[in-house]
Amino acid sequence: MCDATGGYLPLACTLNAAKVTDTFARLDVDHATLERLALAAPVRAQRPTLVAYLDGERTPRRPGATGVLGGITGETTREDVALAAYEGVVAGLVGAARALERAGVDTSGEVVVNGGGARSLAYRQVLADALGRPVVRRAAPEATARGACVQAVAVLEGATVAGTAERWRPFALDAVPPRTDPATIDAAHYDLLATVADRPRPSAT
Repeated sequence: MCDATGGYLPLACTLNAAKVTDTFARLDVDHATLERLALAAPVRAQRPTLVAYLDGERTPRRPGATGVLGGITGETTREDVALAAYEGVVAGLVGAARALERAGVDTSGEVVVNGGGARSLAYRQVLADALGRPVVRRAAPEATARGACVQAVAVLEGATVAGTAERWRPFALDAVPPRTDPATIDAAHYDLLATVADRPRPSAT
């Protein structure tokens, strides 16, 4: 996406963020319970993996894909499934970050989250674990409007967007560090399941 001063912001757009955990919470629990279950899940390799393309996806471009939950065994628990719901969303975010890195974008800066999903400690913790870096929330509830104001001020003052954004930097509300023994997403299993998720949807009869 271009900004008002001629710069560009790389963007990966997903259709499947908080709606994924909304879907899993509808199965039998409320959001608070789903979050508690996910944070209580044991860190073990043999747990389910979710490819969260519930209603297609934009990044990567897979409009006909569906969600796939794999790796279920006789030992699978509610905690495992809850964690898989959060990890399925986070896997998409991590994949986008890796794609930016492959394109030469410096992603070493602070990891900031915003929006409805950012209110969830489980999302912040699973993302911190997956990236191996702290995840920060800042006091910018209307971040899009704030960004537009930063661009307008930069144009008005003949300044850079980066410099203006730094001057307008909102204070940090909290930061969630990665756990010492984090639950890492099985990338190979995820990629395998994604090939199933990308099958064409059956036509309606």
